[in-house]
Amino acid sequence: MSKDLTDYHTVDFIAPTLHVTCGQVLMDRHRHMAIVVKRGRTSAQLVRVKSGMLKLTKHTAKELVEEWVDADYPFESAVAKLMELGKQHGITDGARLALEALSKVGREPVQNSLFL
Repeated sequence: MSKDLTDYHTVDFIAPTLHVTCGQVLMDRHRHMAIVVKRGRTSAQLVRVKSGMLKLTKHTAKELVEEWVDADYPFESAVAKLMELGKQHGITDGARLALEALSKVGREPVQNSLFL
């Protein structure tokens, strides 16, 4: 039996394309903030708190849609807050370099919606 194409009770209908931009601020269900630092064709890298310190993590489009939502948080404030959290709790070299690159750009990206 094939899958019913009108069944919208699962996330299978979501296109496997990423609807995020570099610098986009996201939030998970637990209100943890993250920022997109790199975007590829099928995945994006986020700087976020994981295991008590800031780390660079890779997520697929499906994972982003299931776990993250757009955050109504200003870009510059998010970068500053994440840098401060990194100083307080620790930050990996990859995450630090990614945040520094974003802060050098110095402009807020056009925010995309995760659910297009």
